[in-house]
Amino acid sequence: MSRKQPYTPCKLYVDGADGIAVGDFITTAAGSAYLVQTLRLSRTRPGRKHMDCLRWPIAEVPPEARCFELTWYKR
Repeated sequence: MSRKQPYTPCKLYVDGADGIAVGDFITTAAGSAYLVQTLRLSRTRPGRKHMDCLRWPIAEVPPEARCFELTWYKR
């Protein structure tokens, strides 16, 4: 599996993640990190958040940043 280039945009959505906001980071156990740039609530699914993110090198996530660790599940 090839790694995506850092600092490239991507779109993510998540169910839950209460309290996540623009400027927060999403990290995964696999070592990926994403900076949340925009966030909107789904009109059709309560609790679902759609986000425009920027892929971020996990080693460069500031120690004082708010991070949400998420687990991805295969569809």
